[in-house]
Amino acid sequence: MSAYQVLARRYRPQTFEDLVGQETVVRTLRNALATGKVSHAYVFSGLRGVGKTTAARILAKALNCERGPTPDPCGQCVPCREIAEGTSMDVLEIDAASNRGIDNVRELREVARILPVRDRYRVFILDEAHQLTGEAFNALLKILEEPPPHVVFILASTEKHKFPPTILSRCQQLDFRPLPTETIAQRLKEVAAREKFALEDAAAHLIARAAQGSLRDGLSILDQVRSFVGEAAVDAAAVSQVLGLPPLEFLVELWQALASGNPGRALELVAQREAQGGDPLLLYQELLELLRSLVLVAANREAPLPYPPPFREALADSAAQVGLASLLRILSLAISGRELVSAAPSPGLGVMVAVGKLALWPRLVRVEALLAGNQAVAPSASPAGFSEGSLPLGASPLEGFLDQVGHKLGVALAARLRSFCELSLGEGELLIRLRSGGPNATAKALQEALASLESLARELDLAQKVRLVVTEAEPSLEQKVAADPRVQAVLEVFGGKITKVEEQS
Repeated sequence: MSAYQVLARRYRPQTFEDLVGQETVVRTLRNALATGKVSHAYVFSGLRGVGKTTAARILAKALNCERGPTPDPCGQCVPCREIAEGTSMDVLEIDAASNRGIDNVRELREVARILPVRDRYRVFILDEAHQLTGEAFNALLKILEEPPPHVVFILASTEKHKFPPTILSRCQQLDFRPLPTETIAQRLKEVAAREKFALEDAAAHLIARAAQGSLRDGLSILDQVRSFVGEAAVDAAAVSQVLGLPPLEFLVELWQALASGNPGRALELVAQREAQGGDPLLLYQELLELLRSLVLVAANREAPLPYPPPFREALADSAAQVGLASLLRILSLAISGRELVSAAPSPGLGVMVAVGKLALWPRLVRVEALLAGNQAVAPSASPAGFSEGSLPLGASPLEGFLDQVGHKLGVALAARLRSFCELSLGEGELLIRLRSGGPNATAKALQEALASLESLARELDLAQKVRLVVTEAEPSLEQKVAADPRVQAVLEVFGGKITKVEEQS
């Protein structure tokens, strides 16, 4: 039985055209090769698994190809094949994590002074170069200042900020970006097609999200899930089971509970997921990613979402209905909840409390509205695209009631309601409290329209009945003092008048 070669190695890019998601880096290197302006030292920095070492090997092939230097190495000549196999005597890959001392760098300097055995350039690829010691960096600095013409250094690192400024200033720096979820998902589907096994679109996107910008990690996860399913198709359920990630349908259901302000349902879902063996921390992280995506698509409906097409439109509709301001509030509360999760005795308990508090966000909106003097009640509808509500989420039912009054009973009456009435919801009852001082015509018109208002309130699922109460305005402190008989007697005896009234505690 021949040894199995994992997908990440089998589909490792061999040319610049195969290096997906790094167009800026590829263009820079190809132009340098085409114009003969290759630097003597490069720093390739970026997330793991995005192509740093792969690009270094391709650059080495481009420099030493029998047809080169060329932006398009043939891949067939002896130098190209040996570099691809890692057996070239003139292209040395060094693990800086285990060869990080000053003696290792001194030895490297001595080798660098020797002419190449066969090829044009001696290329040194230092992986994880940020782990070199300070003394080793100082030793490397000397040869970077006065490099031999036949030497090219490529320092690959995931933590460029750990390099001394003196090293960075002598190297050309190329930053490798994390790959977009859609790019990774598309590449996974291409690999699956070439390997002749079925990969569902939802599964590809779930793996791509789990890879977090690293194509190599994505291919490794695909290998793992493929081993789990055997000859069956790789679907989202299999990926969720292998990685412990919540299915997208579950996340959407949890989002519905949060958006509608239903803590009971939200906590039930969290407990259900934990009972199934799901990692609560992964659940919370996926929830944060979903909220982040909703915020982005609320700001720009065309923003890319890391989810398969069937879910994108519904999520975009939901985000538009909730509104950007409310989504920012929810995401802010969710981020604050991470501290609560970290401080909890167990992750499951922390996530349960954080999600429960998150579902109470409509009450916070209502408290703020009441403190601001607005009697509007916070919304409680479900997000669009998944279930229907009577009023748009993010709008107050009482505001919606007043809008409907304007349509059905006339704009003038609605304006009077807003100006002279206080509306509140009781148990199955909509109370319209008319403050004293409002025009009598308003009270009369409301009294005549009570039947219509009651029907409208039931239609909007606000109350079973409507009650109108006319209240007298509370007299001011000055009015109370002026009406006091003792004060009136004093004013009459001395011929005075009240200029100022203060209440003492």
